[in-house]
Amino acid sequence: MNYQILIVDDEPPARKLLSDYVSKVGHLELAGVCSNGEEAMDFLKKNPVDILLLDIRMPLMTGIDLLNELPDKPLTIFVTAYEEYAVKGYELDVIDYLMKPVSFERFRKAIDKAVEYLSVQVSAEDTTEKPDYFFIKTDTRIVKFFYSEVQAIEAQREYIKIITPTRKILSLLSLTSIANALPGEFVRIHRSFIINMRHIDEVQSNEVLIGEDLYPISRNYREDFFKKLGDRKLL
Repeated sequence: MNYQILIVDDEPPARKLLSDYVSKVGHLELAGVCSNGEEAMDFLKKNPVDILLLDIRMPLMTGIDLLNELPDKPLTIFVTAYEEYAVKGYELDVIDYLMKPVSFERFRKAIDKAVEYLSVQVSAEDTTEKPDYFFIKTDTRIVKFFYSEVQAIEAQREYIKIITPTRKILSLLSLTSIANALPGEFVRIHRSFIINMRHIDEVQSNEVLIGEDLYPISRNYREDFFKKLGDRKLL
């Protein structure tokens, strides 16, 4: 399967370098190249893409402004020379954050991460009966988890930590990438946390108690969480 990719950067050398990198990856197709956010906005209205390579500091419309205005966001990889935007990228659920100058090895790592996420999405859509387990790749192993054993999933920058009563495993994924593949008993309560509602022991004001651990409920996710909690038949 080939994935459509759009490059958005106001610097001609950066556009050329990224275009060359895209041409070296067999399952990528360059859908377009834009020099600013407004041009990209117009392009995306007519041409949906799978992956967006997005510069941040651009005239007229920044990459962050573009993401905030897009109703349907492609899977996004920030490409920038400025480290201070890393936290903002994390808040916007970008899949990766590349620092200029970008090496091909680092570019390929980000693309592999994006493709892995897109593959999970496709598999989830194509599977009529979802299995009760999933596999996560770590640095050296592929680890099996049953959905029922997972208590929570925590974002740790570009990694996630999967928490069960007996294990805590790190994997190079974003929280968004795994969220879309999880069954209905999982709910996001914070930009850094997804919890399994089956494991909730108590809800205390703005926190959820699972075992001995407290997880914060942020304002942005509070309404959805309590609606889902209410659907579980409060007495």
